[in-house]
Amino acid sequence: MGQAISPSSQNLFGNYLPPDVLGAAVERFNDIVMVTEASTIEEPGLRVLFVNPAFERITGYRAEEALGRSPRFLQGPETSRDEILRIEAALLARKPVRAELLNYKKDGSSFWVELEANTTTSPSTGAEFFVFIERDITERKRLEAAQREQERATSTLFSNLPGMAYRCLNDGNWTMQFVSGGCRDLTGYEPDALVGNRLTSFEAIIEPDDRKAVREIATRAVEQGEAFEITYRIRPREGGIKWVWERGRAVPGPDGPTRTLEGFITDITERKLLESQLLQNQRLESIGTLAGGIAHDLNNVFAPIMMAGDLLVDKVQDKDSSQLLDVVSASARRGAELVRQILLFARGMEGPRIAVQVSALFADIKTFLDSTLPKSIRVNFEISQGVSAVSGDPVQLHQMLLNFAVNARDAMPSGGRLAISATPASVSASAPRPHPDAVPGAFVRIDISDTGCGIPDILKGQIFDPFFTTKGVGRGSGLGLSTARSIVKAHCGFITFVSTEGIGTTFSIFLPTADSALPPAVVGKTGKPVVTPLPRGKGENILVVDDEESVRLIMRSTLENFGFRAVCAADGAEAVGLFRSAPALIDMAVVDMQMPGLDGGKTIVALRHMRPDLPIVGTSGLATNQNREQAAANGVRHFLDKPFSVETLIRTVHAALSRAAS
Repeated sequence: MGQAISPSSQNLFGNYLPPDVLGAAVERFNDIVMVTEASTIEEPGLRVLFVNPAFERITGYRAEEALGRSPRFLQGPETSRDEILRIEAALLARKPVRAELLNYKKDGSSFWVELEANTTTSPSTGAEFFVFIERDITERKRLEAAQREQERATSTLFSNLPGMAYRCLNDGNWTMQFVSGGCRDLTGYEPDALVGNRLTSFEAIIEPDDRKAVREIATRAVEQGEAFEITYRIRPREGGIKWVWERGRAVPGPDGPTRTLEGFITDITERKLLESQLLQNQRLESIGTLAGGIAHDLNNVFAPIMMAGDLLVDKVQDKDSSQLLDVVSASARRGAELVRQILLFARGMEGPRIAVQVSALFADIKTFLDSTLPKSIRVNFEISQGVSAVSGDPVQLHQMLLNFAVNARDAMPSGGRLAISATPASVSASAPRPHPDAVPGAFVRIDISDTGCGIPDILKGQIFDPFFTTKGVGRGSGLGLSTARSIVKAHCGFITFVSTEGIGTTFSIFLPTADSALPPAVVGKTGKPVVTPLPRGKGENILVVDDEESVRLIMRSTLENFGFRAVCAADGAEAVGLFRSAPALIDMAVVDMQMPGLDGGKTIVALRHMRPDLPIVGTSGLATNQNREQAAANGVRHFLDKPFSVETLIRTVHAALSRAAS
């Protein structure tokens, strides 16, 4: 604190310093020295009795302008009134005081001083004086303000960054010295919890299976003096798993060895999910190409079996043969249904698109679930206000919901709760995409939640793979979820899901809302359909074009059994040659779209070139949109998806002939 200033001062040897020595010291002092009377501080206040040259140099006032005045003339609008009161209270109590105060110069500019004030008594007269020593700290204050602004700007920058910046010691424990505010969102911990590893260390948050790899990569980079980048998993305070990406570097100390590490960690869970979904899409497309080819061949195998079974029903008389025929027919239908699921998975087969009311869809699936699910599973349906109709094929959408419901049932062998709900949803063009297949627009979100066993993290990337199942042998084909996914994708929708082991799973299906121009679903009356006899031909000549001999033979037999005549061709070139020889004798053609050499599309073009009014029915074991569009572009209005029944074939041929006749 400020020392008393007296006419003379005793030195260490007991002698007194002359006043002129003290005066010279004060004269050369770089800090302001001001002495006032120690009388009352009430208005008009203390009177200044002495100022040194530093006062004149710093404030701009001459000594004669200050003497006799109260020091209050140095105060201004920004001077802290609380600090003034604190200083005055200390002086009245004859106690030393230190303060930082904003004063004003003669030219009106402000400056900061670090003030020390004390009371001193004259040895000769006993009079009391207040001595003020004030050091100009304006530059220090400016630097402190600049530092605070820098810290504020840095803090703002860090708070706006999507992640956590850090500085930690290279002490083997990665003891945190600094953690930015992004720590809260990333880890669920406050920054103070990690600084000094007070509540937990960051390494303890890292997924145990990843810790060794993270430490090895970071340690090797530090030893080599290089920056490092790592992708790994953490377990936040609130639970679950997050994927993070970290970039860091070693910071050498003054003596060379690395003392600290600095870096940045950000959450990439969403990106990893999208990458996983994208890779899954690519994998499924590759498998889908293979599965589509297999399905095409299988359909050509099942088509003659199914039609042969239909034809032999009335011809087999004995009971044993009839039962065997039933087994063959049932197996063929079962195989055809399996192929249909493969095609749905592989190609996302499209049916007619109509406006499907979600309430009708739920009512339909509820009826089925009420009669099939065990009583130990409680089912709840809920539809929010404002849910629009969706654009889709009601049969496929029913199949999709059924697949998810069956999957939920199998996840709850001991019972539980199944909740199916629908709410309006939208995907914004400016927001991050929730799924690679998501496009901006209005959707209906259907959530299917169960309280089952949940999906282990290690299996979450495989659940939509075809033929993947965790069920025992014979308990599932592994096509349920992959088929459901393909149906949703064919409807221009997408699926997301969350699952926790031991708690349950929620699948969210997003389906586009229906266009107002789409026709509504037709609700028919309840009751059995009226069975009408199959029409018969009148000797019309049908050109059957198919590269599968078994298909050609069974189609010829079927057509001839119903009063038609059949001419068969094994490929497009043979069909064009037969037709060219007698175009007027052919009343109609049934053409397979996928044949080697001259395929179905080119064959249809050639036939239509010779006879534009020729009725044609297209067929395919792989009913893709491309096949349908190619046939429709050449005037084909009827199409058969293999395998088809005798009834379907005969009614389609009759419809095509009738249309041509009219």
